[in-house]
Amino acid sequence: MRGADDDSPSSLLTRITNFLDSNVRLTRNLLYGIGFIGFVVAVKNSGLTHIITCASDIPGSFIARKVRVRGFVEAIGTRGIVHVQHRPVLNIVPIKWRPKSHVQLELALVDISPPGSKWLQDNISQKIIWFQPLSVSDSTVRANIFLWKYILPQSINVMLVGKGICKVKDLTLEQLTSMSLTEEKLLEQLLHQQMIASEKERGMWQIKDKETKGSIISSLKNSLASISHFCRKVKRKITKK
Repeated sequence: MRGADDDSPSSLLTRITNFLDSNVRLTRNLLYGIGFIGFVVAVKNSGLTHIITCASDIPGSFIARKVRVRGFVEAIGTRGIVHVQHRPVLNIVPIKWRPKSHVQLELALVDISPPGSKWLQDNISQKIIWFQPLSVSDSTVRANIFLWKYILPQSINVMLVGKGICKVKDLTLEQLTSMSLTEEKLLEQLLHQQMIASEKERGMWQIKDKETKGSIISSLKNSLASISHFCRKVKRKITKK
């Protein structure tokens, strides 16, 4: 007959401890199993194994969490559209069972010029790139695209504008008010690079007339200040609500 203390919490804990001590292998395998399940769940939630076959496959969480996606550039289309095959960081699905991936990327907030399309063709075609989705339409992902140079990723959007090859896209008031914080930061960065490209007469900003050059630089500075002020004003109104 068991004593009254046999059902106490301390007695129960002692029995569990004795059981685990006498079954070391079972305990170790159980811990390994729990750890493996936790790893699988973490990887699944991180999106590292998620295969994107088209623009509509981009999860909303990727945009919210600023996830960068790995891809292989298959071709550069008209208007600088980058045709990419998604290549997950962890390829756990065999190639023969993997769905065919074809994602169309548009460089967010950048007005692609013919020289810009040629630069893309010469520099990123048939290469691995990373892209951060900012918004998605029915067939196209507007993204900040990155190319690894040396040990750091460089934004191609910013690079093209900074070289004077392309310029910042003209935006409507509706587009400005609906921008996310990430898009606002990218826009400010692009406008800043465009101003520098103009001051240093890079690419399309090579202007012989000093008066015209000064007028353009002044206009760009005013645009940068106005857009920055507008974005901050809109954010303050949203915060108050």
